[in-house]
Amino acid sequence: MDKKKFEEPSVCFTLPDGYEELCRVDLQKDRRLAVLVNILALVIFLAGGVIGHRFVPIHTFYSMSDGMLLYFARLAAAFGGTVLYIFLHEFVHGTFIKYYSGRKAQYGFTGLYAYAGSKAYFNKSQYVVIALAPIVIWGIFLTVLLILVPQSWFWAVYFIQLVNLSGAAGDLYVVWKFFGMRGDILIRDSGTDMTVYAPVQETGMGQDSR
Repeated sequence: MDKKKFEEPSVCFTLPDGYEELCRVDLQKDRRLAVLVNILALVIFLAGGVIGHRFVPIHTFYSMSDGMLLYFARLAAAFGGTVLYIFLHEFVHGTFIKYYSGRKAQYGFTGLYAYAGSKAYFNKSQYVVIALAPIVIWGIFLTVLLILVPQSWFWAVYFIQLVNLSGAAGDLYVVWKFFGMRGDILIRDSGTDMTVYAPVQETGMGQDSR
């Protein structure tokens, strides 16, 4: 079997000859998929909340035993940190987009969510790194922070961690979807939708039959 057929192409800004569209993922237009991803996000959030409660009871978050000032400080940190995280999440996507493509990512906001996109065509392994980088990097950072903060501040940080995990539901879905595809696919992510391309003569082999 020719090994070259399975080599991943390098990043490019023009679709190579012999490639055609294999599939598209658009959470804005595909309402059924959007509902599925949101359900997945909710399940992750709730499951994570139950796990966190087993380590530190959630009542420590809204307890005023250490004073009203610290109570509101925790609230401000949790919700302010969540808003900041949304932008930092996209910043990490954008950082890896620039790393692989050499060009700055295109940032935007749809009214429902922020995004980082590009006109580049990324190979499979590059796109997996771009998609998973925020959940891994911020997951590690927030876990270290959880170990360092006092117990009364656990849920202020853990709430952001839950947003990190559940908010990556869409990224996890596309990685799962693309993982079973052949190695030489190309992926273009505009930020609002993702299009997968494969060699014309091999489009029938683009996905595992399952």
